Amino acid sequence: MRLSRRGFVGLSAGALALGPRALLGSTRLRPSGGASAGQGDPAYAGFKMGMQFYSLRAFDLDAALKHVKDLGLRYGQFYHDRNGRQMQLTDDPARIASYKEKLAAAGIAILSFGVQRFTKDHAENRKSFEFAKAMGFSTIVAGPTPDALDSLNDLTKEYGMKIAIHNHGPEDKTWGKLEQIQKGIENYPNAIGVCVDTGHTIRIGEDPVAWIKALGTRVHDCHLKDASGPATFNVIGKGKLDTLGALRALKAASFAGILALEYELNEKDPIADIKACLEATREACGKL
Repeated sequence: MRLSRRGFVGLSAGALALGPRALLGSTRLRPSGGASAGQGDPAYAGFKMGMQFYSLRAFDLDAALKHVKDLGLRYGQFYHDRNGRQMQLTDDPARIASYKEKLAAAGIAILSFGVQRFTKDHAENRKSFEFAKAMGFSTIVAGPTPDALDSLNDLTKEYGMKIAIHNHGPEDKTWGKLEQIQKGIENYPNAIGVCVDTGHTIRIGEDPVAWIKALGTRVHDCHLKDASGPATFNVIGKGKLDTLGALRALKAASFAGILALEYELNEKDPIADIKACLEATREACGKL
């Protein structure tokens, strides 16, 4: 199975015209949806097992939510859908309210969103934090330029949120390797952390388990994905991912973020493969 094509780091920070502080609301962040941010799933060894909605990119928001609910999941990670089928960053209170109502009705909590592009433009970066605050997301998965980190450090302190830098495999010349991430964030507080994408880590020839162990409490988010080579994704359990080892390492690091399944293949009809991925994950969880 070949690697599906995907935009490298998602929407650029300047692509949306959000008002500078239009989304201010309650200072207490709550997950958007019906599940509690503090409740793990017993079927997945207490992890907050969920779905990266890019896996369901062929479906509109209503259909995607139904699929996630039918799969028995209570958590999700939103991405900006430029096609408008699912969620988009917005400062429109009516749209934000609509998103929250649909999530609550489905009983699904969105804990984070991304991958979001950030640069040194502090005003543009703030817009993503404003949206996250309005929606109740506590973590932003990011593909920042290195000169964005000072701005993001200030914003994480101001908003009480976390940044999770996402690795994108061989194509990612900035954050693709563990050494690059460690060097890039070593002088910043723990709130500047990492979203370990296990599939992309394999694609670049490194070990996701070693990444998780090395990054420890800096791992704020995880995209659970399997791969067997630089250009080949697989159903979990069919590639090179040591699923059990990765879960053990996350447990040892007291990982509290979303464990987000991201499946990039079979865009139009992914459900059977997603079920197989979840079954393999539950099997590994049962061995913890």
